[in-house]
Amino acid sequence: MGISAEVLALLEDIVSWRRSIHMHPELGFTEQRTSKLVCDALRSFGFDEVLTDFCKAHTAVVGILRTGRPGHVVGLRADMDALPMQDEKDVPYRSQVPGVCHACGHDGHTAALLGAAKYCAAHRDQLCGTIKFVFQPAEEGPAPGGAKYIVESGVLDDVEFMIGGHQSTYASVGQVLVKSGIACAGGHAFKLTLTGVGTHAISPQDGSDVISTAMQIIDSWQSMLSRQIDPQQPVVLSVCSIHAGEMGATNVLPSTAVFSGTIRTFNDPLRESILKKMRQRAESISKFNGCTCMMEEEYQFPVLVNHDAVTQIVKQAAVEVVGPNAVFTVPEPSIGSEDFAQYAQKIPASYFMFGVRNNEKGFVYGGHHPKFDMDEDGLLYDVEIFLHALRYLLPLSDS
Repeated sequence: MGISAEVLALLEDIVSWRRSIHMHPELGFTEQRTSKLVCDALRSFGFDEVLTDFCKAHTAVVGILRTGRPGHVVGLRADMDALPMQDEKDVPYRSQVPGVCHACGHDGHTAALLGAAKYCAAHRDQLCGTIKFVFQPAEEGPAPGGAKYIVESGVLDDVEFMIGGHQSTYASVGQVLVKSGIACAGGHAFKLTLTGVGTHAISPQDGSDVISTAMQIIDSWQSMLSRQIDPQQPVVLSVCSIHAGEMGATNVLPSTAVFSGTIRTFNDPLRESILKKMRQRAESISKFNGCTCMMEEEYQFPVLVNHDAVTQIVKQAAVEVVGPNAVFTVPEPSIGSEDFAQYAQKIPASYFMFGVRNNEKGFVYGGHHPKFDMDEDGLLYDVEIFLHALRYLLPLSDS
């Protein structure tokens, strides 16, 4: 139980990789520097197969470790992209890229998976089967994210099981969260453009008010959720941006308005039906107000469903590492989305959370917060759980 001496010896490298990536964050599908860092590291470990530019997600990297002995093919995944937000931490490894920050821990995920890859390469003679280390771009978007393109490339067609880990500041270092079945919601993004007739603010009757129309549509959508959707089906519909007119204009009613947002459900067909109702209401209200509307939808991620048997293996691995009292089964799925779901649709897979919170050290801010940071000791538990799970997944079932 606990962190082995060999994994503990990886901490300096893991911290170095993580902080280098943290200082030079890159947005989805632009992770050129991060991708090169990963490739260089994998080759330095002795990987003979390092796949690059094999799909539409050009910055994706897959390192393949073949042991030469029969066994399963297992995939391990980390995401590499950052978020479009300012880093407000006062630390030496603060982001050097204005307006871009690793505020969700993907830098740590990448560093931890590199640590696992280094360990496995050094212990190839003690392993069997094949391990594919998947370093994925654009988990945060833009849609459809990097996982879909990696799956479509066929590079994982022979993978029989897959695991991914994600940091959590809801859990302290040394704690692990697992969830079998539905773990995360599926999501769509939407954008609606209203076109009307602009006019002087003192003569609204001469135009068609797109701002008022937008407000009516948004209000109608929210009331729809409480009146036309089964209340036992969780749904979140949020309008996250709205733009109309020029800032400071006080006497002009604009001719266009644009607003956008997201909808999340635990049921993909339900989400499709809600989007249809949203279009119908928007078109009806727009026509009534003398406007026209165009609604664009962007499929983001499907519902993430963790495979029961693989989740049990992850849980057993976590118990071996942190003990039974530090492994928690999450009772309810998250309304957040995660494009690991793309892998889980094709491959028996499980996605777990490992703690990086440390109140005493001040690591308390959640993901997507401008002061997000992590206790890097938590990354060792991610590595160790990967390694313990591999010991169960790699051998042939009849061995």
